[in-house]
Amino acid sequence: MDSTLLRAFVATADAGALSRAARDLGLSQPSLTQQIQRLERHLGAALFTRHGRGVALTPAGQTLYPRARRLLDEVLATEQAVRREGTEEDRPLRVGAIPTIAPYALPDALRRLRAREPALRVEFREDYSATLARLLHDGALDVAIAAMPYAFDHLETESLGSDRLLVAVPASHAAARVGRITLAQLRDAPAITLDPAHCLGEQVAGFCASREVLPSVVCRSAQLATVLELVGADVGVSIVPALAATRHNTPRCAYVPLAEHVLQREIVAVWRREAARPPAALAFVACVRDVVRGW
Repeated sequence: MDSTLLRAFVATADAGALSRAARDLGLSQPSLTQQIQRLERHLGAALFTRHGRGVALTPAGQTLYPRARRLLDEVLATEQAVRREGTEEDRPLRVGAIPTIAPYALPDALRRLRAREPALRVEFREDYSATLARLLHDGALDVAIAAMPYAFDHLETESLGSDRLLVAVPASHAAARVGRITLAQLRDAPAITLDPAHCLGEQVAGFCASREVLPSVVCRSAQLATVLELVGADVGVSIVPALAATRHNTPRCAYVPLAEHVLQREIVAVWRREAARPPAALAFVACVRDVVRGW
């Protein structure tokens, strides 16, 4: 629907008279009348009734008015956002990542980005998925790196690759010698888990519950590094991302797959829906994708 015609309609409804609306819009009255008539032909309904020196909305006009207002407000907000993006070329790139990805993927990705864009400034935020989603909604981040499954409502996700989940066991554990661990062994072992505020912690808890694996939890941690250190200290076992296992390479831990089950999570870039994607953000995501696919 033509926004020019909607502006003519709203201005006429607000003014209550064609002559006054034409003056407010800087148009001649015949030109304004033609615009109103074009809109009425397009909709197949009369929008105004004429009386004396003024006009009044018909039932069809009353139905259109609040919707036309919202559409024009959205057009204005979009124009302002685009202009603002166009004038903010010098602002830093604002990126976020969840704690179970940030220390393992971001350093390499940012090194690659710096090689491509040496003058680019980057502001980084590490936080839980829920917080990053809110910051994206509010426009405080350009893009976030997170993992599925997580319900990023009203946001768009772009797959960057998958990350296998392994079971971290002490080097002395029987599974370390065999090179795999069974569900029965997982049930019997004390567990070290991430706090459910982490989407990984929630994913692992969901998998265990669906397989009736209810191990004795001896520690819940907010940090994956703490989890791995405790596994190495023979406190228990934990399900962890392969990317963390690769970086946390210590002889005190072994990382083994779960027999007869393939566990993995999908790494994603999260964007504001229908928002412009700055070239610097696209370059950053490409660097993260290269790192993820190189694991």
